[in-house]
Amino acid sequence: MIVSVIGAGAIGSAVARSLTESRIVDYIIASRRHVEKIRELEKIGVRVTSDNRRAAGEADIVIVCVKPKDVEKVLREIRDEIKGKLVISMAAAVSLGFLKKIAPEARFVRVMPNLAILVRESFSAYSADTDVSSREKTEVEKILKALGRYAEIDERMMDVITALSGCAPGYLSFIMKAIVEACIKEGLPEDVALIAAAQSMIGTGRLILEGELSISEIIRRVATPGGVTEEELKGMEKDEVARGIESAIKAGITKSKRISEELNRSLGS
Repeated sequence: MIVSVIGAGAIGSAVARSLTESRIVDYIIASRRHVEKIRELEKIGVRVTSDNRRAAGEADIVIVCVKPKDVEKVLREIRDEIKGKLVISMAAAVSLGFLKKIAPEARFVRVMPNLAILVRESFSAYSADTDVSSREKTEVEKILKALGRYAEIDERMMDVITALSGCAPGYLSFIMKAIVEACIKEGLPEDVALIAAAQSMIGTGRLILEGELSISEIIRRVATPGGVTEEELKGMEKDEVARGIESAIKAGITKSKRISEELNRSLGS
């Protein structure tokens, strides 16, 4: 199986690198307009080019990793080369309907990864068009497994998953920054505070994913009556932290929907 990554920026290059290192494909082709910026991928066996049409033409599966505003232009450019092929779009807020209108003879899967793809720890949600076969879904899942964890979802939930996992590295870093800065003010060295906060996030995630503990169970175990954690949680409840997070997630969902609607309007104009 030959996979081409169209738009090998930070995310696209990480996809190409991860798929090459996982050895689940025969080889990878990565394309970028400024091909000199991805020459280092050649050292691990990735074939690089600035020719999107050539990359798409040689591939069995095409992965599109360009910005949402560039999707229409790129798909029109490679439309003939992707006829009858499976195309995975990793562009946020770009719907299956939008993709299908541009290249109706391709079969599309929409994927929402996140920045943790850089270290093969992404959560990637995907939705497949109705003409994608179960065998092709298996191929998609094989690819996504090489990038982290994945789940198939109803496309109607893509705006929610974008606000949740797609944006997670940003808002979790925002929360971590607040925690670290609070501890630095109390005299803790910055490097220790940062490592402690980051490792605590990793460890808590593993308690849920590998230890199979529920969020409520983790809170119950840590927040003993009259203890330090209980006091911190009371402070968060007083400051309505949960309500602030809910408001932020809703704002993200609204923005994702707006971007999708604007793209659809631009296609119709």
